[in-house]
Amino acid sequence: MSLYEQVLEKIQNSQNILVIGHENPDPDAIGAGGALLYYVEEKFPSKNILLANVNALPQDLFFLGIQKFSSALANIDLTKFDLIIIVDCGELRRTGIADKLSDIKGKIFTINIDHHDSNKGFADLNIVEIVSSSSEIICRLLKTGNVQLNKKISTCLLTGLTYDTAYFTNSGTTKEALAIASELMKTAADIRAIVRHTLKNKTRDTLRLWGEVLTQLHYNNKYQVAVAVIPKSTHIDPELFNDLKNYYLQYLQEAKFIIILRESDDGLIHCSLRTTRDNVNVAKLAEKFGGGGHVKSAGFSFPGALEKTASGWRIK
Repeated sequence: MSLYEQVLEKIQNSQNILVIGHENPDPDAIGAGGALLYYVEEKFPSKNILLANVNALPQDLFFLGIQKFSSALANIDLTKFDLIIIVDCGELRRTGIADKLSDIKGKIFTINIDHHDSNKGFADLNIVEIVSSSSEIICRLLKTGNVQLNKKISTCLLTGLTYDTAYFTNSGTTKEALAIASELMKTAADIRAIVRHTLKNKTRDTLRLWGEVLTQLHYNNKYQVAVAVIPKSTHIDPELFNDLKNYYLQYLQEAKFIIILRESDDGLIHCSLRTTRDNVNVAKLAEKFGGGGHVKSAGFSFPGALEKTASGWRIK
């Protein structure tokens, strides 16, 4: 029995299912999790299923119509579930409830479905495939079960796939990813709604905020590295931050890779690394600081604060 078949069997044999995405969920985490939720709701209407996170569902993704979503994951009693599926989390800590999940290890069956090459496998059953997105994996999973994809499921999956391929512009844009995108379009995925809500949805205030960040962009000629600094006084929300790091700064022609340092209210500095170069692996750099991610997209966090100086910024 393949891993896909084992996942489908576990879902069929479970009554109370919890699907978890990573903190500050992006369209791939919500798209993959939402597709699973819709599949279970329609295939097994008597089952209880919940998509949960430690953060709120981004407003940009309200158009997916996901109702069974909870942002109170940190307060949910995990023992009420007999199956927990973790999607799009390269590491257990990315769930935001690593300690709680460690406590129920061996008591409640867990499944890890992810596409990050830094994922070492932390669940009872692990499907880790280095493909365009976790949504691509969920699509293959449902195809294994001969699931009839409808508009809701297809739109969720195409939302995740388009986002993680940077709208079919980054290295995740493989012929397999494009073939799946084509299949999803054939099953009524609403590409216009996806683009309208996740890409062409910026306000004047958003553009002004990006301008504020871009004025603090620094470039190191020796190492060909661009560094953007976002102090907590900038008040950039996670959705805008994701757009900034995933689509705009990484296309600087002269930079081998970019570093974005974002100061948060919890006393941490979050470092995001992005590259479009084939000979640069930012995941290796992130791993040296306890982080991880993809070859082209990775990150880590560390305690500290950003301080403005006469010559720029320093970490204290």
